[in-house]
Amino acid sequence: MAESARSTSIAAGRPQDDWVREARALLDEGQNFLAHDICRAGLAQYPDSFKLAVLGAIALSQTGAVDEARRILKPVLDTILIDEGPFRRLQASLRQAVAALDDTDAESLAAIAELSEAFALVRGKKLVATADAETYAQLAKVFREAWLSSGERSDLVHCRDLFLRAFRIGNQPWDGADAAAMSLLLGDAAQGRALAAEVHDLLADRETDPSQPAERRFRLLATLAQAQLILGTPEAAVGTMEWAHGLEGVHYRADVSVLKELELLERAGIPIPPALREIVRPPTVVVFTGHPLDRPGEGPHFPAALEAAVRAEIAQTLDELDAKVGYSMAACGADLLFIEAMLERGAEVNVVMPFAIEDFIEADVRYAGARWEMRFRNALKLASTVTYATEERFLGHDMLYRFANQCLHGLATLRSDFLRASPTLLAVWDMMPGSLVGGAAEFIDQWEDISRLRLIDLDALLQAHPDFAGAPPPLPDVDAAAEAADGAGRVIRSMLFADIAGYSKLQEEHIPVYLDFLTRLRQGMEAAGVEPLSINTWGDAIFAVMDKAAPMAEFALRLQELVTCTDHELESRLPHPLSLRISLHAGPVFEALDPICGRTNFYGSHINRAARLEPVTVIGHVYATQQFVAVLTAEQSAMRAETVSRGEPFIERYVAEYVGVLSLAKDFGRQTVYHLRRHGYGAFIAPCAPAPVPNVGPLAMPEPAPPADADLPLDFTPPDFTPIEIVAAPEAEPAPSADAPADPSVEAVLAAVARMIEKASAEPKPKRSRSRAKVQPETAAAKTPARLVGDSDAARLMLEDEQGYWPGG
Repeated sequence: MAESARSTSIAAGRPQDDWVREARALLDEGQNFLAHDICRAGLAQYPDSFKLAVLGAIALSQTGAVDEARRILKPVLDTILIDEGPFRRLQASLRQAVAALDDTDAESLAAIAELSEAFALVRGKKLVATADAETYAQLAKVFREAWLSSGERSDLVHCRDLFLRAFRIGNQPWDGADAAAMSLLLGDAAQGRALAAEVHDLLADRETDPSQPAERRFRLLATLAQAQLILGTPEAAVGTMEWAHGLEGVHYRADVSVLKELELLERAGIPIPPALREIVRPPTVVVFTGHPLDRPGEGPHFPAALEAAVRAEIAQTLDELDAKVGYSMAACGADLLFIEAMLERGAEVNVVMPFAIEDFIEADVRYAGARWEMRFRNALKLASTVTYATEERFLGHDMLYRFANQCLHGLATLRSDFLRASPTLLAVWDMMPGSLVGGAAEFIDQWEDISRLRLIDLDALLQAHPDFAGAPPPLPDVDAAAEAADGAGRVIRSMLFADIAGYSKLQEEHIPVYLDFLTRLRQGMEAAGVEPLSINTWGDAIFAVMDKAAPMAEFALRLQELVTCTDHELESRLPHPLSLRISLHAGPVFEALDPICGRTNFYGSHINRAARLEPVTVIGHVYATQQFVAVLTAEQSAMRAETVSRGEPFIERYVAEYVGVLSLAKDFGRQTVYHLRRHGYGAFIAPCAPAPVPNVGPLAMPEPAPPADADLPLDFTPPDFTPIEIVAAPEAEPAPSADAPADPSVEAVLAAVARMIEKASAEPKPKRSRSRAKVQPETAAAKTPARLVGDSDAARLMLEDEQGYWPGG
């Protein structure tokens, strides 16, 4: 499904900063899919771009594609999230050693021994802040999405620590508020409140500068409200958000961001007052369907003279809904009036084209005159996105409008889920009892929730303007339209192509085992009760067709699971594992009796499109086109409404994670692709690797190393601790005089150790020995309490050739 409103093509010689600016702007607009595509294109030109990798991962993580975000971030995290466990142990050991300075017993020696080992572990390592505050904050957001998807505590710990690091470096209040929320979710209420108090102190006593952009002022106020909720003053938070909503020029994405923060606080046990929910609401997403203008000799349904009245009704309804995001086709008449009204409101418009643009203009625009054609082209130019349900020609098949309606419905639902909203259907309809294929009445009939339906009655408008009405319109021949849809021609089908990876490497003696493998697959699919309309195999390929997307999704995932189990059962009889790559697509195809084999078969460019996606699918995964995902989403939405209407809970079965716009095999063009998996199974599926981005591979983040001192917090950047930054060995400082006072503070010792780490890194590496450090015989000097007062004393903690060298020895 192509998108033409934004271009992601690589411009030769385009500066890296341009890619970064465009990606960040799209993220700010909430256009996460487009932002990811921009980052992917930029990374093709600048494969080592740190910021493009981070921004691309953020875009993916916010669409649910956490595994893919981890893959892109792996080279970044290797440099930013270094293993800080040894440094934590060193910090704990230093504190213990300082506490034992006045002791002369075995505990003092044990503390010194532990300090020696801890120091040995950090020899040659560097603890360096390698990114700016913004990058740390963006990385934290990726881990937040990962935690929301996986529930892994390590993801939440990384998220909290990265937000905290961003706050300490940049002193931005929103980073501190996010760190506070993550601390609460980790069960550290004390730290959460302490950070919220810091944020409150930063913001509560200062006015927001009126010269600043409205969205920045809104963000500051929303952050203050978040801190006030954590500190237990909900009334103050409500007042702050009321003030924030009084600002002009704030985009709906700001409310979406606040809604996400409120959800997290609620999960952490912070009560959210109902008054605050009334203030902060998700944006209204409107899906539109309506009558085109009457064609010559037809009607009256929507005569051209009724344009002004319909325009006024649409504008009034959009005002009442406070519409922010719209999805529509673009036929002359009601569709274009809706698009123009949304653009006048400054709202986001997304257009879905049912087939090739020139055929659409000829069939649905040009008959109304040159003025409407000009308005159509202007609407597509100003739309945020333009997508095609199919790019093929019309050929007189009205069922393409039905397919476009399914895509329109699914795309709007996908976007609404991301925005924490539920879409509303707005229809301009003449209340006629029947409708042609893909018409407004059919769309209304398929809409799942009558409470989210708004109607503009064309018939009532005609009665209010009798001069525009002629003879009553004839009833549409619905039966004839149905016969045309079900007869010879195109039908909407879901398609699967699968390839058994490893088949080509089998020898002749393995073919019987391979046939046993296929037999077990067939038996397993029969037991699962998922039967396609048509299925065929040749060699290692499988081709299946169904009339719906949801059963096809189940068929594909069951097939993948059966292959995994069957391969495990037969592994001793096969030279190597067998696995599947599966691609899914939905679209209009020709269904006919095959003249050669006498069986029903399917033909057309969409069969080829489904086949060309399979070779670029990652082994062990199920990839689906945007058309398939849109239809699947619409079907699941209808199933959800039906289940809820019966008073039963609805269980989400499938998750579609955005992968990107991929180049199909054999130069078959580019396709927007998703990774399909079962809901709740993300942690057990290997991450996708579809793109030419370097360092492909899964990212397994280890649990943070626990500190040696159980009393130390897990934060690697505590409020009273300045991170060690080692960039060059400093010049040696003069040794203190004998009369210099002792300075046993941990911070001073850490500073001394930091210098020694760099010095140790610069020195030749000593020969390694299997012997551990030995304690020297106790002497009179050793009985004298040691003092850590500077480089000269700290240097005595160095292990030379793995032999003990103790203070006073």
